[in-house]
Amino acid sequence: MDLYVISKEYSYLITAISAILSILAFIIVIVYSIKTRKIMKKYKRLMRGMDNKNLEALLMHHLDCVKNNTVKIQNLEDKYQFLAEELRSCVQRVGVIRYNPFEQMGSDLSFSVALLDKNNNGVVLTGLFTRSGSSIYAKPIQNGTSNYPLSQEEMEAINRAINQNISSDKAE
Repeated sequence: MDLYVISKEYSYLITAISAILSILAFIIVIVYSIKTRKIMKKYKRLMRGMDNKNLEALLMHHLDCVKNNTVKIQNLEDKYQFLAEELRSCVQRVGVIRYNPFEQMGSDLSFSVALLDKNNNGVVLTGLFTRSGSSIYAKPIQNGTSNYPLSQEEMEAINRAINQNISSDKAE
């Protein structure tokens, strides 16, 4: 059988199948055209954004805000680190004791005050009150001790300052 003969015998069938496929293709084109139109409407509405602003401009604005906030957060972190380092040398621990160094005198008018930083460095101040006057002495403190002789009251004030913050250090 020749191809010409086959095509002549089945020409009606081939034409019908071609017509059905054409109609099916046309229907598919219409369906996808409708879907594409719906998607384009949604896209245009999305690109219009809020308050008729372009979505791209809106996103760029938000990205700029995020970038600015990131820079601000980094600046705050740097300032925090600086302040945290500065605070290590500030007075953080205070111990006070009042006492009467002379038994024949009145009340507890003499005192010792220890002012220490985070590393137990600072100063201990001692004020002695007598009938004829009063005197104040200062002794430097390094790591909770001094190169100068310390009285029992001065050592107690230093210990109070150190122990006062040990309990709050554990709470942090």
